[in-house]
Amino acid sequence: MDEIISILQNPEKMQQLILTLKTIGEDSPQFQTFKTSIDSFYLNKTPGGVHQINILQHVFKYSDSRECFDSFRLVCKSWQNAVETIRFDTHPPLTIFQELCLHERNGNFPPFYTKYLKSFNFLWLPLSQHYISDMAKWNSISNLLLDNMKNLRKLVIRIRTSIPPKFLIFLFNLFKNSKSTLKQFLINSRDEMLTLPSISLPNLTNLRICIYPNHENQEQTFAYLMETFVNVMCPNLKFFEIRHIYRAPQILNYIIKNYSNHFICGPDISTLEHIPLKISHLNLEKVAAYRYTSHIEYLILHVQNLQVASDGGWDDYREILSFFPNLKGIIFYYNKKYTTLVPFLRSLPPAYQNIWQQRIDYFKSQNIKILNQGEHLEIISELRQSLSPSWSFHFYQI
Repeated sequence: MDEIISILQNPEKMQQLILTLKTIGEDSPQFQTFKTSIDSFYLNKTPGGVHQINILQHVFKYSDSRECFDSFRLVCKSWQNAVETIRFDTHPPLTIFQELCLHERNGNFPPFYTKYLKSFNFLWLPLSQHYISDMAKWNSISNLLLDNMKNLRKLVIRIRTSIPPKFLIFLFNLFKNSKSTLKQFLINSRDEMLTLPSISLPNLTNLRICIYPNHENQEQTFAYLMETFVNVMCPNLKFFEIRHIYRAPQILNYIIKNYSNHFICGPDISTLEHIPLKISHLNLEKVAAYRYTSHIEYLILHVQNLQVASDGGWDDYREILSFFPNLKGIIFYYNKKYTTLVPFLRSLPPAYQNIWQQRIDYFKSQNIKILNQGEHLEIISELRQSLSPSWSFHFYQI
């Protein structure tokens, strides 16, 4: 047995063995002895699990979805069945929309795309000329999506063109296809704020929209969104994330006036003129004696440039304590990250490291804790549990 193993591990010996076996023929005693020895390794038997769908699908989920359909699906019937019934926890590659534009013929597409689209739990729909170069084909593409993408868990729509005709009807039917499964919905519409179709989504927990400058005068549209969709259609909502709220002060004022009980964290220090909060973002240039600053226990301090230490009003950072007498902890917001700053300081010149370390040490000397991201999120989670109803606003990229 050891001799056989040594032969199998040596390419030169293997080549010599193959030539010898060809010479002596399959009926010779030497050939039969070798065959019996090889059979003892069970190399002639199919590996266990190679046709079990659950094992195959578990492996395929770590593979590229397109490779699964283009290659693995062609191996055998069991592999084909495993690939065509899998559900990937990701979205189709965005380039697929360019392919659909190329392959659409009179409203029809090759059968491959029907099977492929059915395998995803997540749809990322980019409505732009870059991905859908011929918007005249949108009607055919939308029908293909509605027919084959159902029971989605996550839906992201990014609109960079004018909104296509009958888009709300399409969105209504897309919601209908995933009414009981959809958990996350994100919509980003540049030209105008969309009203969303009135259909109950009982398992939707995360809703996200993005604000653009031309949304500033669409307060009524936003109010309608709140009254008809958020308040009625999303009974189990947990997070309503609004990106770039600073672009639309009127909408922020509307939220403060009508939904103050859904605030955990203020997006801007001026919010404290209207709502008593325990957490707020703060750009030190805007620090002032607002009405509810004494309620604040945790601050998110904005840092603009670590190598221009005075940027953002940081020369006066000690004044924080006079405005926030009950401050317990802070976390820094730098480079679009919530951080202790420590990972960023290591790459700075020593002089700047010393400046920021002195500031951190000062807060610590005042019994103000420097929070990491995990501690920050835990505090927010605890505060959220006290809300009724329990969903809260989350303001991102202030």
